Amino acid sequence: MSVTVAICTFNRAESLRRTLNSLAGMRVPSGLTWELIIVNNNSTDHTDDVIEEYRDRLPLRREFEPRQGHSNARNRAIDSARGEYILWTDDDVVVDAGWLTAYVEAFRRWPDAVVYGGQIKPRYEPPVVRWIAESESVVDSAFAIRDCGNEVQPLSVAENRVPYGANFAIRAAEQRAFRYDPDLGLAPNRRRYGDELEVITRLLMSGAKGCWLPQAKVEHCIGRERQTVDYIAAYYEGWGETCAFRDAAVTAAAPFWFGIPRRIWPRLVVWWVLYRFCRFVSPAPVWVHYLKAYSYNKGAFRYWLQRKNAKS
Repeated sequence: MSVTVAICTFNRAESLRRTLNSLAGMRVPSGLTWELIIVNNNSTDHTDDVIEEYRDRLPLRREFEPRQGHSNARNRAIDSARGEYILWTDDDVVVDAGWLTAYVEAFRRWPDAVVYGGQIKPRYEPPVVRWIAESESVVDSAFAIRDCGNEVQPLSVAENRVPYGANFAIRAAEQRAFRYDPDLGLAPNRRRYGDELEVITRLLMSGAKGCWLPQAKVEHCIGRERQTVDYIAAYYEGWGETCAFRDAAVTAAAPFWFGIPRRIWPRLVVWWVLYRFCRFVSPAPVWVHYLKAYSYNKGAFRYWLQRKNAKS
């Protein structure tokens, strides 16, 4: 069996070093041929120097994708991959020593499956901001926290049992047929998400089988710069923009005020008032919930405003 581990990276050299350290410490199953592809998505820091440090420790290949954007980098990895399966992770995680073994055992045990995914636990840089710790269940998606239970079970879109981008795998043949949308994913002057969720959803909805693998574990490293109101707001603004873009054709038939879907206006005002008021009088999970809702609608508002301005 042959496997490709793929990482797309942009200007996170030291974070990438931590990830590569963990990959170098993995247990590698017997009889496995594997490679590590690192796609440098036009970084301007010392990413290439860090990659070179691991040439003798990991079976890595460095690829370069000049078109910035997460989906562009993922598609470059697909074009370069030689493995029968592609395991995706990120440049800000620490993989468990048994991570690769858990996937390979699953590929061998359930060869009729196409998509696989595992747990993502947070690793907060201390000291952890108190309101972040108190509100983790509200903002778990902002930190890519994913836990669908301790038992192997089928993936399901309907039951929201799908993996996240920092820890999933797709059989290479299907991955080449289901590529990543360049209009989704982070890119310069654009904050959109869900490039991997869109692919995984399409695969599962097409009838492909998937497996949740609780033993395939990674930790997502959450620095202090992400334990802030600004980060949480920006993240959910991005999801508001993402969903507005994705649903634009349907929304275009709805009533508009001044180029913005009418339903967004009252939501924006109400959620902002509730956030500003509750920030001073309510427990953290309450005001963080309102911050999340306000930011989401702000992102949707921004998308439609930009679309309006582009037409004028």
